[in-house]
Amino acid sequence: MFANTLYINMFNNILLCTHGTDGAKKAEAFVFKKKESVPDMVVTVLTVLDEDWRQMTGDDWLNSSKTHTTFLDHVEEQMNEEIAEEWLRMQKQYPLATQAKFIQRTGSIAETITKTAKDLHCDLIVIGPWCKRKRFSIHSTRMGLRSTMKNKELHPLLPCPLLIVP
Repeated sequence: MFANTLYINMFNNILLCTHGTDGAKKAEAFVFKKKESVPDMVVTVLTVLDEDWRQMTGDDWLNSSKTHTTFLDHVEEQMNEEIAEEWLRMQKQYPLATQAKFIQRTGSIAETITKTAKDLHCDLIVIGPWCKRKRFSIHSTRMGLRSTMKNKELHPLLPCPLLIVP
């Protein structure tokens, strides 16, 4: 009990990285449950859009660059709406999430996480575990951004400890 209390009190400024997948939801539950014991803990929720998403191309866009740009702007708007819905879900599910700061960034996932942690002077980064994708189904209810990152990209950049919630 004492070790658990000491561990919780070690971190005052947490960067919770989430993108709505099952693994990310485990990280959300962990952080907001711990915040109940440490009400002064500052939590920033970060959602990163991988910078590569705007590189999408397709045959239908060969007709004009305006069509391509218009479609990409539409997709970006849709993603922003989905992220806002995820943040609202989190705030409804965890009342203490209303005290968190929510930010969205676009960039390399590993670099964006570590830069944000440095800029905010975070002393802990929390992410969810990798979860095996289920086969695609038209009836799939799995939500969340599909971007992933490799540990070998993230670990050398870490400005503070990383907790991967099991």
